[in-house]
Amino acid sequence: MTAAPLAFEISVKALRLILIPLAIALALAFAARTVVRIYAIPSASMEPTLRVGDHIVVTPYHGAPQRGDVIVFRAPVSSDELMVKRIAGTPGDAVQAGAGRVVVVPAGCYFVVGDNRQDSFDSRNWGPLPRNLIVGRARLVLWSSVAATHDRLFRPIR
Repeated sequence: MTAAPLAFEISVKALRLILIPLAIALALAFAARTVVRIYAIPSASMEPTLRVGDHIVVTPYHGAPQRGDVIVFRAPVSSDELMVKRIAGTPGDAVQAGAGRVVVVPAGCYFVVGDNRQDSFDSRNWGPLPRNLIVGRARLVLWSSVAATHDRLFRPIR
């Protein structure tokens, strides 16, 4: 073999050595993004469960949401905004909505509230949440941008 074809063969092998793992990594990253999403918590409405600056992993539902689940959903008053709340009522439940009001949750809807009831804009303000607005269930705190929160890393959300 002459020097030119040998150099070409080596450069092709080196290129493959770099491109194949890179292509596999990109394919896995795109596949993972279809299964999970990561969102940042912007307000104190879910404290103490979730704090401002927490970054959470959210997975889509493959079944009916359950009472007690922490969910991410599109805000009923502004579909551009995402919110995080806990399901307090499922279809057919009678739920105390504050000020002596009782709401019966209609079919295909959920009653959601923030864990920090005093600082939460939720179903008590705008009524039951339609199922089609739910993005997914919050599974764990991946990390937090707040200092001194090492105890929150990789913490399951309950």
